[in-house]
Amino acid sequence: MVIRVTEPGRLAFQLRKGEEGLSVFDPSTVQPPLTEAEILSCFRAGSQILTRSVAEIEAKGLQVVPIPGADPLPQRLQEAHAEIRPGPGMTRAQFKQALAELE
Repeated sequence: MVIRVTEPGRLAFQLRKGEEGLSVFDPSTVQPPLTEAEILSCFRAGSQILTRSVAEIEAKGLQVVPIPGADPLPQRLQEAHAEIRPGPGMTRAQFKQALAELE
């Protein structure tokens, strides 16, 4: 399972201009595993989380690629960071459609 942090009222799996992937966290990649509360504590108040299985994401032709998180994140979140990326040969339009199907 991976966790996507979202803001209420916004689409959770929408690619923004210039983005090549969507940030997610894999709690099991650090020990002890990240908790939802630990992840949410690093984001704006009111943020929410959605979980999706890696199998569910891959079934849409997408990939979950481990990529270290940015510096403002605590070390444990940096280590657990990944991105949902397009599958091989997938166009940007196909990528956006596959992401929309994860909503």
